[in-house]
This record gives sequence, C-alpha cells and structure tokens, in this order.
Amino acid sequence: MLRLIFALLVISAVGIGEVALAENPAQERLHIVIPAGPGGGLDATARAIGRALVSNEQVVRMSYENRTGGGGGKAMAYFVESADSLTDTLLVNSTPLLIRSLQGLFPHSYKDLTPIAGLIADPGIIAVRADSPFKTWADVVSAMQKKPGKLFFGGGSVKGSLDHIILSLLVENAGIAPRSVRYLPYDGGGKAMLALLSGEVDIMVSGLGETLSQQKAGSIRLLGMTAENANPNFSDVPTFKSQGVDVVFYNWRGLFAPISTTAQKRALWIDVIADTMGSAAWQQQMLRYGWQPLFLPGPEFSQYLADQETELQNVLMQLGLVR
Repeated sequence: MLRLIFALLVISAVGIGEVALAENPAQERLHIVIPAGPGGGLDATARAIGRALVSNEQVVRMSYENRTGGGGGKAMAYFVESADSLTDTLLVNSTPLLIRSLQGLFPHSYKDLTPIAGLIADPGIIAVRADSPFKTWADVVSAMQKKPGKLFFGGGSVKGSLDHIILSLLVENAGIAPRSVRYLPYDGGGKAMLALLSGEVDIMVSGLGETLSQQKAGSIRLLGMTAENANPNFSDVPTFKSQGVDVVFYNWRGLFAPISTTAQKRALWIDVIADTMGSAAWQQQMLRYGWQPLFLPGPEFSQYLADQETELQNVLMQLGLVR
C-alpha cells in the first residue's frame, strides 16, 4: 500500500492584506509569500495560520503575497534569490516542492530554504459537479474502462505533480494506465474548481480543504478522500479505503524562512508557530478546512522532508515520472 504524507508550503503578484491587532505580540509583522493564486490550498493555509497568529497575539500585522507562475517555480526563485533582502518573511509550500525538484523542474530544492515548521496534512479528493452522473469512484472507473480517454480530469498543479500523482495512484489501483488519463493542469485549486463548475473538466482532483466550501454549498459532490480513516466532522465524505481502494495519501503544508536566516531568528519563528498550534483560533481553522495536524518544528521538519524526498523518488519512479 502506498501511504504518503505530502507536506505543503508558500508570479504576477496579487493581494497583500488582512491586518489585525494584538496587544503583546512576539513579532510586529509577518509577510507570507504564496506560490499560487488565491483560492487554493496554499493560499488557504497561509491565511489560516496568519489569522491564528494574530488571534493568538503572536503577530500584530499579517500580509500576504501571491506569486504565481511556473507551477510555484517563480515564487521559489524569488524567495531563494532575494534571501538576503527578505525580513520577517516566510514562504508557505507543500509536497509539490519536493516533486518538482526531483523531476528537475525547479533549479532549487527545500535545501535552499530554512524549514520552520510543518503545519498540516490534507488528504486528496476526487470531486464532481452536483449534477454529474457519477455517484461513486466505481462509476468513474467503469466509465474510463468503457470509453478510455473520454473523461477530462482537472487539478491545481502541473502534470507530474501533486494532483496528477493522486489521480495516477487511484487509476493505477483500478488497473488503468496512468498515462492514458487526460489530466488538465491549472494554476492553483481555485482555477481548477472554476474549470469543474463550468464543465471544462468532468472531474477534479484536489485537497479536502480546497473543496469543502463548494461541497457545503451543494455545487459539487466528493466521491472519496485519500485519508486513512473517515473524518468525523465530514462523515458524508467517504474514504477510498472504505470503497475497497487501497490508496492513502496526504499532502503536507509548512513554512520556510530564507536560507540566510540566523539560528536565533529561526528559533523565534518556531516558538511563535508552536505557541499557536494549540490555540482555539488554529483549531478552528483546522476544523474549517478538514485538515489533520502535522506540527513538525524546525529540525524534525527537515528530517521529515529528507525522508519524504526518498519515498517520493521511489513512487515517481514507479509511475514513470522520473528516471
């Protein structure tokens, strides 16, 4: 069984905003760079931790910067190349950082950053429009077997990256060659969702947190999630395991500082994040998005990334996505 926990973090620059006050903060300000557009999982993670930090009186002012392009590569390049000039700035990022580095799509890797903390684990989701004829994942598999290449799948990451890998694992489990599937990549989960709702694609591959608002609104139906166990807060979303599909997969998200960050500054940010993890404000955000906790401070996060890189390389080789 493949059991992967994929972690997440943070270019036309978009919105900087969301300001709030705290009385005795640890930091006057924090700016988070997000390597994707608004509306996706990275954007949600950055703003969720920002709201919790302000509410927990760890930071006075939060600001955010969406830098899109290159599947997150432009934001990564900016963060690495501008390291010496960035102050009180963190990058949110996730599993695709490891995947794209392994595939040679990024000239940089997590080793060019200073890991601050792993934050959350988000299971993968297969979603369809509410009026879709597909009621279960088995319905989708049946349609793919009867009419190969007729269905279009959309995701918020480039081919060979996170959403594409989740889809590949699921179809391979069903005995379908991953390379035969039509996958359309979009720049972030928000645009992929628009493609699903407009009918541009038949099925969307995403994360649980990116789909809950539309599911609650009745616009989409979630056919399954790649979690080990059902989430009691979202009992109407079945796991794939409960449907006889032996695929368990999580996407991690976390925060990074520039490589030039001092040990003292790194320790400060780790403490700030750690103090917020148990707060009611953060727990509320976790519940809102259906995330699972994955708090890994500094050195533990670094080791986790190294272990995941090795595991991911093996999986990518199995899927023919790297040599």
